[in-house]
Amino acid sequence: MSLIVDIINPEQDKDNSLAVDCRETGWEIYEFSSVNDLVSSNNKVFAPLLILSVPESWQKEDHSEAAALISDWHDEHSKTQLLLLLPKNYNKSDKAAIEFGARHILFKPYSSYDLFQLLAQIAQGVGKREQRYALDRVNQNPEGFENIIGISQPFQDVIQLAKKVASSESTSIMITGENGTGKGAIAKAIHIASPRKNGPFIEVNCAAIPRNLLESEFFGHEKGAFTDAKKRKIGLFECANGGTIFLDEIGEIDYMLQAKLLKFLDSRTIRRVSGTQFLPVDLRIISATNRNLKQDVLEKRFRTDLFYRLNVVEITLPPLRDRTDDIEPIARNYTKQFAKRLKKGKITLTDEAIKILKQYTWPGNIRELINIIERAVLLNTSGQIEADDLPLEVEIYETTIDIGKQHGTIKVDLPPEGASLEEIERGAIVAALTRTDGNVAAAARLLKLERGTIRYKLRKHGIDPSEIKENFKNGQYEPISVTD
Repeated sequence: MSLIVDIINPEQDKDNSLAVDCRETGWEIYEFSSVNDLVSSNNKVFAPLLILSVPESWQKEDHSEAAALISDWHDEHSKTQLLLLLPKNYNKSDKAAIEFGARHILFKPYSSYDLFQLLAQIAQGVGKREQRYALDRVNQNPEGFENIIGISQPFQDVIQLAKKVASSESTSIMITGENGTGKGAIAKAIHIASPRKNGPFIEVNCAAIPRNLLESEFFGHEKGAFTDAKKRKIGLFECANGGTIFLDEIGEIDYMLQAKLLKFLDSRTIRRVSGTQFLPVDLRIISATNRNLKQDVLEKRFRTDLFYRLNVVEITLPPLRDRTDDIEPIARNYTKQFAKRLKKGKITLTDEAIKILKQYTWPGNIRELINIIERAVLLNTSGQIEADDLPLEVEIYETTIDIGKQHGTIKVDLPPEGASLEEIERGAIVAALTRTDGNVAAAARLLKLERGTIRYKLRKHGIDPSEIKENFKNGQYEPISVTD
């Protein structure tokens, strides 16, 4: 379960890190630029927390209207707690808390650690009824397998494996793949399709939490555990009890903490920092990484025993360049979504635009594609997205190899994603056979090969000289990728 938080960030007091910090602890975000926006949104989704970021200007200005609006809104949403983020030395803090009915106050600049602590406590305190509301929202708008777009065979193979492993409620899963391939979406879909679907889904970006705080974030701490530990803190593993914890960027955790994570996997109990009790925790761990953890294991940066405990089932997501059949449906889906969200009316992608999208190599994968589509929809005024509207550089890389004045040059046209030497070798053999009208002996002379060698390579690459000769005579032979 991802808990939900409404955030009011007045335009004159933007705090871009706030939503990021909330998402790091597994909360879903609804952002509003003003109190009026929240009230007029008619948002029926239950949110156990509302965060109001108070601008400095409210010290001098009359904000009674905003206070009245929040008060009225709070009457209708009595189970929602209010957190005020106040400027440092805000001289109306007590009055503001009373006016808005705030239960929590943090003074700016606050640390991410303080916010994480508070969010974890609120998450722990959300009662069963509130959890049920939040789960209803997840079930009404499922982020399960049915909402993941992909028709290509490589991706369908991944989905089938993920569905199989989802049925087991405790098997540890490691999701690997490049940045932007959708590891988080697959993890959440596995949770929703599993017997743990009614439990919490806690997402943790291990790279975003300072290393010296990771143990406290994972397992919690007792009051007085260190200088700033003024009260007990419930850790994220404890918050995920009964559900799933998703450890993104697992390769970034400290080597010493890896030993404690391994101990948890062995005992299924946690002990808070400076605590004396071992608390049983029932959860499934899904981890993800874009690193080569096997290499990290060889280089002693990642524990071998932990790697094999986390990697019971490995799901490797293919990069977008290897699933080009999925580019069009993904692009059209997000074009429709962004057009609706941005109130742009109906917007379509032209065939030329789709062609360009398929030719691009997508180093940022699905995340990059979504960003490109959002930009194109935002700037569009015609109702159609053309190829020129997409800021993509699609190139064919031509490499010219000088093999001496006597023999001239060979030009190899490499596609953006590259080609293997075997593919280039096969192209050269086909080129030679085409030049010699399918004559194997003549092709061998062109390629400086013995007749036995070229026949071996013909079998190796599955090339039938008679077919090439027939196609060449009928004018059916297609252009080759290697020419002299």
